[in-house]
Amino acid sequence: MKNRLPFHGIVGIGIILLSEVFLFSGNQWVRTYFTPLVWTGYILFVDSLIALRKGESPITARRREFLLLVPISIISWYIFEGVNLLLRNWSYVNMPQGVAARWLGYAWSYATITPAIFVTAELIEALFGKRLRNRRPIDFGPRTEVAFFYAGFLLFVIVLVFPSPYLCPLPWIAVLLWFEGMNDRLSFGSFSEMFRTGDYGLFVSLLISGALCGLLWESWNYWALTKWHYHVPYLPDVKLFEMPVLGYVGFPPFALECFLLYRFIRALTPARRTTDVLGRAWNAALPGGAS
Repeated sequence: MKNRLPFHGIVGIGIILLSEVFLFSGNQWVRTYFTPLVWTGYILFVDSLIALRKGESPITARRREFLLLVPISIISWYIFEGVNLLLRNWSYVNMPQGVAARWLGYAWSYATITPAIFVTAELIEALFGKRLRNRRPIDFGPRTEVAFFYAGFLLFVIVLVFPSPYLCPLPWIAVLLWFEGMNDRLSFGSFSEMFRTGDYGLFVSLLISGALCGLLWESWNYWALTKWHYHVPYLPDVKLFEMPVLGYVGFPPFALECFLLYRFIRALTPARRTTDVLGRAWNAALPGGAS
């Protein structure tokens, strides 16, 4: 039993395969909700691989934290949706006509974003992360922490005051710097804290996860009926799937931002905290046990 894929992983594979079959057979409901469907299956499958590798996973051992991650994922993405109202760098096409159906698609899609990045990162770290722990520590110092915060905040204000599609890289840089500095000062969980202990495993794993998930997002988005189109002024016609190629540069730092936003929002919730959804002790950079 120990070396067998958990049942929810089999369910995840089934969801992905059936979604693909119904998509290409022309099923309207699946074509509309294809993106959240396949990502739900993906999350279940990858989580099962983590459980197979480590003996525990977010869904099997940290279920409460995983359930809390779902609304946090929605809230986190709405930050970028709010900025996009000003910059108009992407839009959605072929949306369901009914209000309830449309908002189901929004909520379900956004709810899969951070969980997908996190399970992918945890699997990568489970495979390779030990090589990146107990390395030479790096301490940026308190001045850098303050510089990160104010630089990120200033860049975000610039986007709000002078909105332009040409500023599309700034929100992603701003949120990363802003919350890295703020989380580090508040001890909510930051990469600077991890670097001070010589632990680079999660940082690298999230970068790789962002790149892999970004490629999957765009490939699955390309075939869906309801999907997003991009309006980016930099090499707009040089694309891989729907995404201009330069846009892929944003996925790795976006994965880092998802972690920082998760830790920040989670710190503001009243639910008790011991370890986070990735199994890391709340007030320590090194991995902790399951909660």
